[in-house]
Amino acid sequence: MIINLNPIASSYTTTVSLEGLVLTIDGIAHDLSVIPDGGQAEAETVFTDTITRDECTIEYHYESALAIPHQSHNRADYSFNVVSGDVPCPIVWKPIIEEEVTL
Repeated sequence: MIINLNPIASSYTTTVSLEGLVLTIDGIAHDLSVIPDGGQAEAETVFTDTITRDECTIEYHYESALAIPHQSHNRADYSFNVVSGDVPCPIVWKPIIEEEVTL
């Protein structure tokens, strides 16, 4: 399935995974098997555009305080062909600076 992410700066980061025809977004399962083969459904809630069994676009929130300020504008960087499992996170994060602990 081709999963396109529409990045939105936010206070949290969306999680997305696919198992069969069930797309789980932030812990909520969306069963795409209700869409007939070759058919499509209208976008609702976290989806944008039309949805098919083969492709969808999702509003992808990311924690802007932890991300570098300028993310890619290349749409290809936000499109993934996922057979099963977690959808990769396309966001470039700021480096984590570990604080030195003194006793």
